[in-house]
Amino acid sequence: MAQIAPAHVVIIGCGFAGTSALWQLVDRHPVRRITVFEASGVFGPGYPYRLDDCADYLINNTTGTMCLVPGHRRAFLDWLAGQQRAIDPRGHLPRREFGRFLADTVRAAQTSAAIKGIQVELIGAEVTGLQEPAHGGVRVQWHGGEVAADAAILTTGRCPDRQAAPRAPAGAGAVYVLAHIGGDALDDLPLDATCHVLGASLSAYDIVNRLFAPRTGCSFVRDAAGVLQYRAGPNARQVVLCSRSGRLKKMHSRTPLPIRRTRLVAPVLAGLARQGGLTLAAIQALVDEEAAAHGQAVDWPQVLAPYANCDSAEAVNRHAGALLAADIAAASGGDGANFLADLADNAQDLLWQVFAQGWLRPDQQRLYRTHVESAVLTYAATCPIPTAERLLALHRAGRLVVRTGVHGVALQPDGSAYTIAHRFGLEQARVLVNATGAVDRRVASPHQGALLASLHAQGLAQPYRLDGEVSDGVAVDLQTFRLDGSRCTYAANMLLWGPAFFTSSAFTMASVVEQLLAGLFAAHPVSPSSAPPLPRN
Repeated sequence: MAQIAPAHVVIIGCGFAGTSALWQLVDRHPVRRITVFEASGVFGPGYPYRLDDCADYLINNTTGTMCLVPGHRRAFLDWLAGQQRAIDPRGHLPRREFGRFLADTVRAAQTSAAIKGIQVELIGAEVTGLQEPAHGGVRVQWHGGEVAADAAILTTGRCPDRQAAPRAPAGAGAVYVLAHIGGDALDDLPLDATCHVLGASLSAYDIVNRLFAPRTGCSFVRDAAGVLQYRAGPNARQVVLCSRSGRLKKMHSRTPLPIRRTRLVAPVLAGLARQGGLTLAAIQALVDEEAAAHGQAVDWPQVLAPYANCDSAEAVNRHAGALLAADIAAASGGDGANFLADLADNAQDLLWQVFAQGWLRPDQQRLYRTHVESAVLTYAATCPIPTAERLLALHRAGRLVVRTGVHGVALQPDGSAYTIAHRFGLEQARVLVNATGAVDRRVASPHQGALLASLHAQGLAQPYRLDGEVSDGVAVDLQTFRLDGSRCTYAANMLLWGPAFFTSSAFTMASVVEQLLAGLFAAHPVSPSSAPPLPRN
């Protein structure tokens, strides 16, 4: 006997992915009841788009591409227009502005649900356990009770941070800022502090923006040639970006090159996979062919090892400034020089398919994760041009330094400072800020929360295995996003980053939610008893 469509769905976590799931359920699917859990009690914004966070944290994607459903990528822009706000579609607003949009979407979903006769319950609590009873469905627990439903979607978002250094004892002298989101530690630093930032991620750029915000008395002004210059005022801070690769983020083009892919396309990749498995070398050759077809060429040594020819820390820092200036010029020019960033944006669906379809051989997947992924993400997770211009202005003013080849961080025995080992020596850091962007995506990690621990203990959430070896992420059917070992528990969160491609993209996660829900309801034919009731006259 065929199962009917789920009448009651639980959404666990209500940041971006949870909000997208709520909206799409109400808008498109035959559901009678939706229960939404959010541990913070604030429904919609989630971790990256907090309403109360710093206005200097910018959305890395352009305003005109921020969506909630993949079929309409201008949703955020249209929402802003509805408020009579004239916004540059290629600009970058503070992240909390998108948080306002998400919070408004939750309210709109509640209103639409009420009109349709769908019951929506928002519970501001952390889910601590989930079981799948033998008779079917799920049972979800939190400290305030439990609820039974037909299916559960894990949209819990961010995994726990991996901490790169020990915390210094109170009063020891060294300062370690574990996380810059949701706190004032950066604002409390002295205006003459030298801050060593671990990582060159988008989070590192947020930190730089905050340390040199206008409220600190400094400013950024354009000279007669239009070049951004730094004016310090009372702000005497310095920042040292310390990372393994030293790679700096690329930027979205102000005028993207029209990309017409003919070689780097699904049928070609699938064909190569059928012939013995797709390799990174084959993908690189296809990228070269696409570049040539668009009148461009890729400098692979610079992409994969930008500092290989630098023979000192000073040479690394000079080269970082030169790269940053060249990348800003490429993103601003509109002449195709920013080809790889434009291609990565154009082909993000295809990059997901490479992993979701299992086209890439296991040995090549491992090589990608260990040696190539960080390079790819400089193009796939870009930064705003205004942020890059500020970094360059600070670099030219001697306020920003780049160190590469970081391979160790230790707290000195007396707790007065940290020692950072890098390619060409040591750095002594009194103020250390964690911005590696590294999160713990191991399912069996003791740092995971109570819910994932419960799922893992029951075998409902199993570690992703790459060629038999435990790896990051959760084992999941990438066509339906149902957890391996479960019957009706689905994932649309960061644990997909392991079996699949980079997941910290609004468009990607909206697409995951859309595919997940389509599969969930397609697997269970709709019966009259499971369809939402028609509105009464």
